[in-house]
Amino acid sequence: MTGKRLLILGGNRYNLPSIRAAREAGFRTIVADRNPNAAGFAIADESWPIDLIDVGGLEQAIVDAEGIDGVVSMAEAGVRPAAELSSRLGLASISTEAAANATSKAAMRRCWEPLGRFTTEYRIARAAEEALEAVSQLGLPLVFKPDQSFGGSRGVRIVEAESEIADAFAFADEGGLDGSAVVIERRLRGTEHSAEVLIWEGRTSVLCISQKVKSPAPYRVDLSVQYPAQFSQEQEELAARICDQAVTALGLTRGVAHIEFCMTDTGPVLMELGARCGGGHTPQIAHHVSGVDEFVEYCRMACGLAPRCFEPTARRGADYRFAILPPGVVESIEIPDELRDSAALIDVDLTVERGDEIHLPRTTADRAGFIVARGENLEEAMRMADAASERIRVRYMDGRTRHVYTLSDLTGAEG
Repeated sequence: MTGKRLLILGGNRYNLPSIRAAREAGFRTIVADRNPNAAGFAIADESWPIDLIDVGGLEQAIVDAEGIDGVVSMAEAGVRPAAELSSRLGLASISTEAAANATSKAAMRRCWEPLGRFTTEYRIARAAEEALEAVSQLGLPLVFKPDQSFGGSRGVRIVEAESEIADAFAFADEGGLDGSAVVIERRLRGTEHSAEVLIWEGRTSVLCISQKVKSPAPYRVDLSVQYPAQFSQEQEELAARICDQAVTALGLTRGVAHIEFCMTDTGPVLMELGARCGGGHTPQIAHHVSGVDEFVEYCRMACGLAPRCFEPTARRGADYRFAILPPGVVESIEIPDELRDSAALIDVDLTVERGDEIHLPRTTADRAGFIVARGENLEEAMRMADAASERIRVRYMDGRTRHVYTLSDLTGAEG
């Protein structure tokens, strides 16, 4: 359709559906990933084994390839490199300043301060002593998180007692990029949600909003991301309005945003924003739920083309169910072929192999795989995800055989 040469930063197993979607839409796909065996290399038109944060290396590869037409990032770590490369090459993109705002939780909070009740009080700490001072000022409970990270709930932890402060600070510090500070903010009370948003010429369009099932405290890992959120019309309108304000405050003028917020008794409160599509299969889920091919529209805008479909045309259901299993060492896995071929599933796979040790999740890296179920409504999608969970089995080295946790297991299992 376009013939545009598109550089995609990130090519892991979760990114395969998006790479396929770009190719099917007519883009010539170039996937960059530091892993020389990245799954995305097998389906891309071109493969560059370059770290997505190596701007100099990527720029030289672009020059050697006689140019590209656009850059998109599949990961949080690629947002700033994509903006920097686009700026150097004169390509369509958000500004480098907006990219910096969108990849720093501290910068987001500063930009959002004028939004008042739609944001929350916070402090920045670079040392354990500063964390103690922040706790004394804000009071408990709190959430500790790295200012800048690779995403995936790395370093995010709830703190409900003073005895947890030192461990939480160390966890957040370890989960951040080199030199990153720790952001300490009030823990919000309510339900957690995420929105997929298109941005074009000063306008925003909320394609869909999810509701989330999270891992037990003190960690905050998504276990099930469900669409659409069960909101009233008033709540949906208010959420859409605050998403627009969040985008504008950070200086985002085109592309996409993945916005996370808490719906409290007094309305939505912003948590954080990514200037990219939601992780993994989220663009494909947004396509099914809203009727808009989010990733393809992102690719078009990155190449200087106007989006073809900007507003939602449908409202269907989906459950992005992550594979959680009891702890143990894997001997073998079993996924029936009919699940892989099922029209009710966008994708299904386990990412663990023989010899891997499974842990209960503290970050997204601890999840064992995924089941991406769809339906005409949320209830149908949840039933599909549960049915698939019961049929996916793992045999452990100690002789146990277990299936992936169902939703009732997830909300009540201790491991």
